[in-house]
Amino acid sequence: MSDQEQLQWEARVGRPAAAAAFAAGVLLLAGTFALQSIIKDRAGLKPLPDFLFSINENPGTMRASSILLALSALFLIPVFYVLFRATRHRLPQFPRWFLYLILLGPVMYAVSQVFGAIDRIDVAQTFVDKSSHIKHCPAIAGEAGRKCADELLRHDVNPVVAGLSFAGSLATAFLFVMLPLRARRAGLMSQFMSILGVVAGVLMVLRLTPLLPETLQAFWLGAVGVLFLGRWPGGRGPAWETGEADPWPSGAARRGLVPAGDGGAPATATDNGAGGAPAEPADAEAEPAPQRPSSRKRRRKR
Repeated sequence: MSDQEQLQWEARVGRPAAAAAFAAGVLLLAGTFALQSIIKDRAGLKPLPDFLFSINENPGTMRASSILLALSALFLIPVFYVLFRATRHRLPQFPRWFLYLILLGPVMYAVSQVFGAIDRIDVAQTFVDKSSHIKHCPAIAGEAGRKCADELLRHDVNPVVAGLSFAGSLATAFLFVMLPLRARRAGLMSQFMSILGVVAGVLMVLRLTPLLPETLQAFWLGAVGVLFLGRWPGGRGPAWETGEADPWPSGAARRGLVPAGDGGAPATATDNGAGGAPAEPADAEAEPAPQRPSSRKRRRKR
């Protein structure tokens, strides 16, 4: 495909891809906050037993949250695909097998969200009803309650769903990391956007703090939507206009401190910045006449 044909394709899919990016971010935040809304701080209960009690009291909200998160994952597919195809046109060495991850990763993650919610609702009901035969159960409060909840989640959850969840989340996080890095090399994304995508992907796996991974992902998706629409502040990089791997301009280049297309070398003193004509030398440098007579007098004295 020629550069012109690729640019025409990107212009056609820009709006739908941007809408998918916005939808993925909004649904991700909606599903996350819906899940957080059911959690209460019950006295005498550890966080995990308290979470199971919350699920048992609000199974409908749990199902709705899982559906929203699943839809958000599915909307990632067109976003990742457009970014992949635009990057691969400019960097032909970009491996084609990334396409399989783009199609399978979010799908596995979406399926695991729905069926995982069903499993957790069943586990929560078993925990609250004290109907399990695990040795730590039917305790609910204190450390014994935590061990009971942990054992139930470990043994009563479908291993197929657990495997889908792990594989889907790992593949999706990998895409959040690698696609922005390659897009930056192709000149399609700024350094800040690339780093933000990497951080969002890493936190998706590590889960160091609640809400932070989802918030960063939603922000990154919103920014990608703006990028697809061509509404990026200050304009997009030249790679979006040429179809080639042109570097994204730095902040100094955008402010005119570095000439466009220059490797970052500062402007010389002979450039007046207007039309490229050499500037007139300063008077102090152009007239060193006062020094010459003194040097001649010294030679005569010698």
